[in-house]
Amino acid sequence: MPTEQVLKKKLKGVTTTRKISKAMKTAATVKYSQLSAVHSGYSEYATQCRNLYENCRDDFLKVFRSGKANGPICYIIMASNKGMCGNFNADLFNYAENIISEEKSEKEIILCGEKTISYFKNKGYESVREYVFNDVPKFSEAKSFYEDLRNLISEKEYSSVKIVYPQYVNMVRQYPCENELFNSENTKNNDTSDVLFIPDKETVIKESAEKIITSMLYGFILETAIGAQAATVMSMRSAYDTAVEYEEKLESEINRKRQSRVTADVIETFAEYFREEE
Repeated sequence: MPTEQVLKKKLKGVTTTRKISKAMKTAATVKYSQLSAVHSGYSEYATQCRNLYENCRDDFLKVFRSGKANGPICYIIMASNKGMCGNFNADLFNYAENIISEEKSEKEIILCGEKTISYFKNKGYESVREYVFNDVPKFSEAKSFYEDLRNLISEKEYSSVKIVYPQYVNMVRQYPCENELFNSENTKNNDTSDVLFIPDKETVIKESAEKIITSMLYGFILETAIGAQAATVMSMRSAYDTAVEYEEKLESEINRKRQSRVTADVIETFAEYFREEE
């Protein structure tokens, strides 16, 4: 059985852990609130951009029409900049590795996020580009990313560009998924006869292509960021609750030992008194 002194040392460590996890939970909650406000205001616009892109995919991909059918596949892998977010990064890394290992064609990868870069470099993967976005990403970052990606597609002649990222559902649910942004062959043109293009479809597509695709990329970056912060909040909340529970348990055990020691001292005092009386 641990002594009272050992328990006090443990209690000191647990108290420190509780204070740290509370501070980290507070910081993550603030960032999550900021991202939630941005995401809620942007998600509908991003959805509409994606719908327009899917309905006119072939027209939009003329912007990218530099790939070739037998070119390499490019995987863009997005995860968080920091750890302390439970299985958020691990689940996505395992998912991405499985996809990459199953792909038999020539492939290259782009890494986004400090943890992503660190993990895949330690695993021996080589990347063609690396990006670190802010914890609360800005649209300008997505625009720079789009410009680099467009030049890279032209230079490398990719046959396909796929994004592996954590899709955000709500605060407690984010799951890895794959989304194909570009494919040199399998394009499609859905019926857009009910859409009014002014002055005409070709002009609208040409003038809006950069903004539409950049908006989609920003949506992926934003989902990754808000998912990471949500996972961090939940992880720190769990750590804080566990620390509080263990702290209470240790305090209770210390009090019992202290009470036992006081009781033993009282008994010993009375025993000594009666021995002197005899």
